[in-house]
Order: sequence, then C-alpha cells, then structure tokens
Amino acid sequence: MNPLFVRFVLLASAIAALTACKRENEIPVLTVSPSTPVMAVTSGNVISFHLTGTSDKSSLSRLIIRSKLENGFSITEKDSALSGKSFSWTWEYLVPHAAVDYNKTLTFDLYEADGDHMALSRTLSVTLGAALLTEVSGQQFYSRNSTTHGGSAFDLEERIPVLYTVDSARRDIQDQPADGAQTEISRTWISPAGGRMVRFNGFDYANATDVSLRNAFHTGTPLEELRNVAVNDIILTRLGSLPANVSHYVAIRVTDILDEPGSADNDRYTFNMKWAVFME
Repeated sequence: MNPLFVRFVLLASAIAALTACKRENEIPVLTVSPSTPVMAVTSGNVISFHLTGTSDKSSLSRLIIRSKLENGFSITEKDSALSGKSFSWTWEYLVPHAAVDYNKTLTFDLYEADGDHMALSRTLSVTLGAALLTEVSGQQFYSRNSTTHGGSAFDLEERIPVLYTVDSARRDIQDQPADGAQTEISRTWISPAGGRMVRFNGFDYANATDVSLRNAFHTGTPLEELRNVAVNDIILTRLGSLPANVSHYVAIRVTDILDEPGSADNDRYTFNMKWAVFME
C-alpha cells in the first residue's frame, strides 16, 4: 500500500478522534454534591447541596428543584432563572417533620435555553428526630364582650389576634361568654376553626419538642370547648381547617388574665406559645 496514502489515513483518523473529543455536550452537565443516591437523614436537620452546571452549546436558562413523598404529589421547592454558560451555588433544605419515618425524592432539573435538560435525583431516607420548640411570648386576645377591642379571637397559625367577624377558619381560639351582657371575662375558649383543645398542666412546656407536644396532645381528651381557663394553665391544641395531610399543634401557657370589675372592654388573655407542624 502506498505509504503516503497510509499516512493520510492515519492523519485523518487522528483529526476525527480529536474532533470527537472536542464535540459539544448535547445536554447541559449538572452535578449535585453529596453524590450519594440515597441519603440517611433526620427530620429537622438542614442539608446543604452544592450544585454546579455548565452548557457547551447554549446558555443555561432554568433550574427547578422538586420534592416528592412516596405516593404523593410533586412540590416545587425552587424555580430559578439562570443565564450564562455556568453556575455554582449552594442550596439548603430543611428536612420536614412527619408522623412516621418516610422517604422523599428530590429532583434537580437543569435546562438550557433551547429546551434540552439534565435531571439528577437524591432520595432522602428520613428518620424522625425531636426538635426543641421555639417560643413566642406576650400574645393576647380580648373578651368577646369588649366594646372597644374586636380582636376576641386568635389565629394560631399566623400568630396574630383577629376579629370575631373574620372567616371562622382563622379563629383557632376565641373567647365565648355566656351572654352579651357579661362584664366578667368568660374564661371559656372555643375553636370556630374546628380545632380541639386539651388542658395538660403536667406537660413539660419548658423542654417541649415537636414529638413531645404531639404525643402529649394525643394522650388527653380533645375538647371543642374548654372552660375555667386560668393563669398558668397549659393548653395543647391541634388546629382545624387545614389540609388532611397537615397536623399543626400548639402549646399555650396562659400567663395573665385581665378582668376589670364592671366592664369587659379591656378584659383579655395573655399567653406564650410554641408550635410544631407535621406532614402526615
């Protein structure tokens, strides 16, 4: 065979191989660290993911992160617009509490401007951990018979007093006098939102965790109406008017009850509260 022809064939093959090595990626390249496909984690902890992405043939346009429980719906955790041909940043995820151990899949989708994309996933194998609860203090609501203060109910989810005329779904607890002429504060609570209450003065409020709050509530007898509310009472409640897969518990410690003689205008309850939310 002609040596010149052989050299030509070898040179052409080398050029072709070099070209193949330099060929652009047809989809964007995404990396997610930690790289472990299945991660053992504890509820209440924060996980940090380091994400990097590059595009050879186009600019990056979008990053979408979704979460999905087993047999559940996908929820978009983050949807960010991107530009340029690369990015690198850290995303933190708070592992939700739940009633039982569970698995959750996080899916990371990186898109180019032309629509091509790459997806990676991480499965979280979640065991339950007890988290010490945060307290807010000095919360108040007034007597239903006050003629100067209409905030005779309290929205425990938003942690604000509300008027007795607002949607019942927001009135998690409300003062309930026997009649409209009563000048003493009623010391009776109801939940127009459909919540239930348990008086549990033996509950360890100071060291309350999400798990201890939920368990303590379920050891009592939940009531639609709670009478004879007194200072230092600890009242546990599970909120109503929420999605079926959400359980929101609140621990209330009554710190003061103002009952001015002859008038209900300034009569009010003052309390501190801690709360925990579970995805069932």
